[in-house]
Amino acid sequence: MSNIEVDHFGPWVIEISEDDPSPLLFLPYLTRQEEPLLSIKIPRNIEHRHARPGMNLYDYLVSLYRHDLVILQRSGDTVIEHTYQYQDIQYLSHGENLLQGNLRLGLRDAIVDLPFNTVSSREMERLAALIRERYCTVPDVVPVVEELPTPVEGLSFYFNGLLIKRDMVEPQFCLLAAQTNTPVASPEPASLNELFFRVVGKTLLESIHFSDGRELKIVTRGQDYKYKWEAVYAKEYTYVPLENINGFRWQSDTRHTAVCRLLINTPAGPLSFVFTNDNAYIPIYSEFLEAVSSSFNRKEAFTLQQLNRI
Repeated sequence: MSNIEVDHFGPWVIEISEDDPSPLLFLPYLTRQEEPLLSIKIPRNIEHRHARPGMNLYDYLVSLYRHDLVILQRSGDTVIEHTYQYQDIQYLSHGENLLQGNLRLGLRDAIVDLPFNTVSSREMERLAALIRERYCTVPDVVPVVEELPTPVEGLSFYFNGLLIKRDMVEPQFCLLAAQTNTPVASPEPASLNELFFRVVGKTLLESIHFSDGRELKIVTRGQDYKYKWEAVYAKEYTYVPLENINGFRWQSDTRHTAVCRLLINTPAGPLSFVFTNDNAYIPIYSEFLEAVSSSFNRKEAFTLQQLNRI
């Protein structure tokens, strides 16, 4: 088994099967009789030439079942086991930047990160899709507003492609808001360093926000801003069941003029997104989020600990 595991080892995520069984380290923990919907092993970040028979080559084994998921995490030569109900997941994000990927599960009392190489994007998208099918307890929360006009300028080719793809693949997701790539200015510089960064230019990066009445789907670049010399290849998809949104607020950004920050509160902490103050989508997006929050009547104040996560 060790030789087969070494032969098959690489940067890719592998589904557990007869040809690719569980690593020996995790076997004592696989005692459930229930057949998993999907079970995958996520490799360590080492090159194939350094892999040897008998080595622990995988950092995670993730198994999805009908009502819960089990994450086995390697810690040296031992294993840490976590079991979560799907409803424990308050939000999910799938981020990629060149070869680096990360699937994040936002839980009430923890953040779980599953790092992976983006050669395995499809496998991790499948994992995320199975979770999203199961983490909502109610099928429909708030009726989605009428489809809003999409911006024709300011979005990249990739983001415009997402809007076209959405029309064909996920027409149930209606556009709630969009932020285009927009140059931003800072207040009067207080130092030569700040003056330099003003001269070289800073851009607020694009984002698009959708909902199907069941969850929010937000696509960003994984960061709020970029400087003129930066090339940004990252993308991040964040999914939030509407039932997990218990408040929101807009916060002015003192570091940049004409910019505000949207904080969407969940039991796992706030999620943060940036818009220009004059963004025409803000009133309708706010109305939608207010309806979502009110429907559950459980608005909660942002705590300092939650805000510090941003």
